[in-house]
Amino acid sequence: MAVYTVLKPEAFARVAEAYGLGAVQEVVAIPEGSINTNHRVLTSQGRVFVRHTTVRSAEELRFEAALLTHLTESHFPSPTLLRTKQQQPFLELEGGRVSVFKWLSGEELKRPQLTTEHLERLGRELGKMHRITQSFAGSRNNPYSAAQVHSWLEGLRGHSDDEVATATEELMEHLDRAESARDHGLQPRGVIHADLFLDNVKWLADQVLAFFDFEMACVDAYGLDIAITLNAWCFDGGYRPELCRAFIRGYQEARTLAQGERENLFGHALFGAVRYTASRIRDFHLSPLPPEQLTRKDFRTYLARARALDAMGPAGFLKLLEL
Repeated sequence: MAVYTVLKPEAFARVAEAYGLGAVQEVVAIPEGSINTNHRVLTSQGRVFVRHTTVRSAEELRFEAALLTHLTESHFPSPTLLRTKQQQPFLELEGGRVSVFKWLSGEELKRPQLTTEHLERLGRELGKMHRITQSFAGSRNNPYSAAQVHSWLEGLRGHSDDEVATATEELMEHLDRAESARDHGLQPRGVIHADLFLDNVKWLADQVLAFFDFEMACVDAYGLDIAITLNAWCFDGGYRPELCRAFIRGYQEARTLAQGERENLFGHALFGAVRYTASRIRDFHLSPLPPEQLTRKDFRTYLARARALDAMGPAGFLKLLEL
């Protein structure tokens, strides 16, 4: 969601024409994220969200489109993907592919606003989503697997930035421990969001209005989704027990965790901390983009999560969650 491709006004006119959106009145770039170029576009028919990607394949975009259709038909709060006049889920444009969504109302919460009520509702909605996706037939392997993260770390080893080089060696050790704590063969799997951060949920007062940004959605262990979300929402200098427990409590109101899932949560959480530390080093800390084109995210906050998890271990993590 950073500005990686500068699109000219005529490109937005082409999008509006292809989607039957009317005349373009205003275009505002959104300089956040790590993969796509996003814009808020106001047309004579209303406001839409326009996402341009140069890295996602047509197959991946069709998977996302089918998933969003499934969620919408199941009455789950999710984005509405618009289709072109030819009923295609995306448009080939400027060396990439454009997807257009209805603009989502509501607000994104900031960390100081979070309460146990918010986390309980968040957990409940994630549990509902996991139940719903059990009937979804689409499939996509997780592009951010342990093998992929290991490859990233190998590429960062010996980096000229001393802090990066030192962190990489530590992350290698954390990744090894995470993988030794995960049993990939004994866990319920299905479609997961895989990136449910604070800025990927819209709220209306204290109610979840929508989950959005499903570009990383894939088929993997449901426990990984739980751990990624918990890491994102329940850590503020350290894990906040009351938020962690409220999130797990809400989740289990919608979907009960099997014993095997509980035992794998520590490994998933540690893996997630390593995965996001590594991606933030690559996509933000080492990015050459200027501040006006990219809102940076500090990799050290996720390194702190990895260290906290490593210190508490599997038993301490389950105690934190009251599982």
